[in-house]
Amino acid sequence: MSTALFLARRNVSVTLLEKGRIAAEQSSRNWGWIRQQGRDADELPIVIEAQRLWRQLAQECGEDIGLKQTGVTYLARTDKEMAGFAKFLTIAQAHGVDTRLLGQGELASLIPAMALPFKGAMITPSD
Repeated sequence: MSTALFLARRNVSVTLLEKGRIAAEQSSRNWGWIRQQGRDADELPIVIEAQRLWRQLAQECGEDIGLKQTGVTYLARTDKEMAGFAKFLTIAQAHGVDTRLLGQGELASLIPAMALPFKGAMITPSD
């Protein structure tokens, strides 16, 4: 849908094909995640731009397009997983992403039922 919109804005003729109503079938069923968290360093700028475009589209349409940025949290059971999160944190910070690490105590206060057996978590509120 967004590809068709951007092409049409450039005066390119576009045809959308869907077995039912446009944007109600497969084009709407991809989980809808536009997450920054855990991305490869090369992908991150693309995802940041995608989030910006989705917010812009929501404003332009003046309709509820289903965009929800409620945050993403990954949980770690091991120190090795936490080390992996710390590696991504460096990448995220370099791109201005609001990712942060939570220790076990902070995780317990944020999500009490998730405290045990997890070592901690990585959270990106803007996802």
